[in-house]
Amino acid sequence: MQLSVPANFDPQLVPRLAEYPVREVYGKFPADFIGGGRPSYMGTPLPRRALAKYVRLLADHGIVFNYLLNAACLGNREWSRRWQRKLHRLLGRLEAMGIRSLTVSTPYLLEVVKRRFPQFRVKVGIYAQVDTPRRARFWQSLGADSINIESFSINRDFARLRAIRAAVDCDLQLIPNHPCLPNCPMQPYHQVGCAHASDGSGGLFIDYCFLRCSRERVLAPATYIKAGWIRPEDLGAYEEIGYTTFKLIERNIPSPDLLRRVKAYSERRFEGNLADLVLPYGFRQAPKKASFWALRHFFRPRSASPRKLNRMMGAIRRQGMWHALEAHPVVIDSRKLPPDFLDAFRTHDCAALDCAECGYCQRMADEAVRVDPEFRRRALEDYAVIDRMLIDGELWNAR
Repeated sequence: MQLSVPANFDPQLVPRLAEYPVREVYGKFPADFIGGGRPSYMGTPLPRRALAKYVRLLADHGIVFNYLLNAACLGNREWSRRWQRKLHRLLGRLEAMGIRSLTVSTPYLLEVVKRRFPQFRVKVGIYAQVDTPRRARFWQSLGADSINIESFSINRDFARLRAIRAAVDCDLQLIPNHPCLPNCPMQPYHQVGCAHASDGSGGLFIDYCFLRCSRERVLAPATYIKAGWIRPEDLGAYEEIGYTTFKLIERNIPSPDLLRRVKAYSERRFEGNLADLVLPYGFRQAPKKASFWALRHFFRPRSASPRKLNRMMGAIRRQGMWHALEAHPVVIDSRKLPPDFLDAFRTHDCAALDCAECGYCQRMADEAVRVDPEFRRRALEDYAVIDRMLIDGELWNAR
């Protein structure tokens, strides 16, 4: 087994990561002209010299750094002379730092890197939505060295996973700890929004999709089970069919929480709250943020009312998003999931079933999932405020 883990750029964590089968750490500057898969406000503040030093530290411990150029949309700027020159300068700087591994999500960028910068090993990001053998062969034919499988939808579709593994020779990677809705209908909108929220353009970005799916989980706790995460105990089922590389998320989480995730999946065992492994918020320690973080990223008087935006941000803060919580309000008790939990997904296609008729995830949630009642009450009140701001237009005085 090999793990690819997110960079929070804590140098003291690197020796600890080296104690486990961590072969790669991935990350990027909070913003660059290409963009990525997370908005800039979720990135760890990082000067260029600090990245170069961090890359060298990882190399000293036998760990590769993968720089993310994984935006789902390049805004048609890639057809300009200016963009092309900036790409050459950026890749040259990354190479000078000792970086030799990249992740992309657009076929054009993959072809450009492979043709003009063959020294880079290139991985295809999850936003490329590789979920069939045909798609996997397409990316391999363009020169991909590794492919992230579209784990949001097919982590529990063993027939599809086997077919993809048989179709290509390159390395394949799964994300075992994501909380996303399976076959999420908001996925394309979310991916494009994040791309432009990290390309340095500086516009206001409110993560409607993330807020919407977070509310869905509070309203319907079975959604916590329906997400296609993989328990540490079940990694062997995937290794048996040829998947041995696993990518853990999220990038900006505190070091103790990141190390907990690495330890659990390395040891293939976890008997605590699975929410600690899969949810991107609810930490006891706040993620590291830049000075004047809110002003830098959200104060846009011409875009939104500062007073009403501050009220909405207060509602978000109470959910533990980008801020600390004393205790996790959501519990997914791993001890109450049966040892054969995964077996129910081996024989049928969840995408072709009506959840109301099946009911398996609901039964599992009834046994294993608990949402603090007070947190749920306050969360629904907060989401009602967010709805008035975004949907009814109060944030912009649009009515």
